[in-house]
Amino acid sequence: MVLKAAHGCVLSCSEPMASGPGPTRIGCKRTAQGRLRAPRLEKEDPMQEKHPFGHNVLTGIEASRGDLPEALARIADFILREPEVAVRASMAELADLSGSGEASIVRFYRRLGFDSFPDLKIALASDIAYRGHVDPRSHDLGTRIAEAVRAVIDAPQRDELRQVAERMVAARHVDIFGSGLSGMIAGMFAYRLSWLGLVARSFQDPVETVEVAGALDTRSVFVTISETGLTAHTRHMLTLAGERGAYRVAVSGRRIAELNKLCDMVLIAPPLSPLPERGELSPAVAKIVLCELIADEIERLS
Repeated sequence: MVLKAAHGCVLSCSEPMASGPGPTRIGCKRTAQGRLRAPRLEKEDPMQEKHPFGHNVLTGIEASRGDLPEALARIADFILREPEVAVRASMAELADLSGSGEASIVRFYRRLGFDSFPDLKIALASDIAYRGHVDPRSHDLGTRIAEAVRAVIDAPQRDELRQVAERMVAARHVDIFGSGLSGMIAGMFAYRLSWLGLVARSFQDPVETVEVAGALDTRSVFVTISETGLTAHTRHMLTLAGERGAYRVAVSGRRIAELNKLCDMVLIAPPLSPLPERGELSPAVAKIVLCELIADEIERLS
């Protein structure tokens, strides 16, 4: 017998019904009262893509970079640094260029959800072409911002946020450096932390920041904010802060190996997709949300 369930699924049944001979039901289970219960059927989402990143494979690699073993991280760093070279390379060539082995390449593309190396290269080529020809203004701004905000909130970095909050609460002062738009965001970080009772200061002038760095010590927290992850100024500031023993935090739009070495903690605010044009203020939104997540953790400690 064929039964049609309420949600539209069709069930074929072959087990005898409780009341003697009759239609049969496949996969049905009896309850304690002798009634038949149809199996739970889960619908497949026809829109679900097999590969997780679609046109955002580079963004996906950036987001997962911090969770990769060293050999896979080297592959990720090379692809992010030279995507056009990587997409033209054979597996052996990519292994050589990234300082890894072919077995690591296999582990890398499987970890990203691809079945084969050619699948990865096709997605990467699509992403490169997409980024090269897409005007951010042709996409809905609200959607781009909402996706970036959701990525920050859903990112698995709750423990990291808590550790940063604990360090900030215990610190004599929190110094925050950024330049350009990141400098404006640094000012908003300092404003928010000050309202929580912390001694927080923001700086945009590298010369002034170097002078202030002389007062850093093991009871200080030094934060840099940058969309690209690492600039000449942030590298210099983080190095000075480390020499003084300060706890160093980087708020970044991407995760790169050198930044991890310079910092005690890296917090990621994923970039917008498509990537913003120069001068856009939209990249600030995800970082402001990240600041609020830190503030939430600080309030929990009080």
